[in-house]
Amino acid sequence: MYALEPMTHDEIVANLDPKTIVELRKELHTRIYPHKRDRDKGRPFQIAKEAWEYALADATEWNGGEWAGHGNAPEDVRVGNKKYDVKGLGGKWTTTSGEASVKQSLSASARIDESFLENDSENLWAGIVVPWVDKINTGGEYYVTVFWRHKETLAVRLVMFRLNTDNLPQFTTDSCNFNKTNTQMIINNIVDPEQAKLYILRSKHRMELRIKGSYFNANPSRYVDVYDFGDDGLPK
Repeated sequence: MYALEPMTHDEIVANLDPKTIVELRKELHTRIYPHKRDRDKGRPFQIAKEAWEYALADATEWNGGEWAGHGNAPEDVRVGNKKYDVKGLGGKWTTTSGEASVKQSLSASARIDESFLENDSENLWAGIVVPWVDKINTGGEYYVTVFWRHKETLAVRLVMFRLNTDNLPQFTTDSCNFNKTNTQMIINNIVDPEQAKLYILRSKHRMELRIKGSYFNANPSRYVDVYDFGDDGLPK
């Protein structure tokens, strides 16, 4: 059992509300479609990470949703007691996605470089993972909300993980492993490793998340298609 559990298609729709899904498709269209001309010319697609937050905030505005990404709270969008931590991840449907920051550590007490040199997984856990868990477990419902974008077609699938507070993680020596180059500490007991990769990256002093495209592509009941434009230029 893991603290972050992937939601089903129907759970995502029910959580956000069908009207929000309709509005979200419109919001994504206004932000993505203008880039279609550049994509058709083979140019890289660039979009600010805040654009995904704004899209969800505006799509939920009818239901009291508001953007909350300007403060120190873990969520970027808030709707009542629901807290959405928004991530924009790109890649192909069958590969591991790009990365998104989950927790940045600027505290000297984390001793990140020293801990990596000493393979001190317990100190890294205490300095980065514990503060993150404390931050997201402050009441209400917390969701990691991933806008998973195909890097070539720009189609978008919505993946969501709910926080199960009954499964909050505890440090064990088996829960963390350093990679061969000693540049990452892989965390195995917060989210299923078959579904996502959660790790602390030494070079950036932060915890990052990547989703496993192969898992979600093989399980369409675990995401919602929220954007794809056709030749007519209309969102589908």
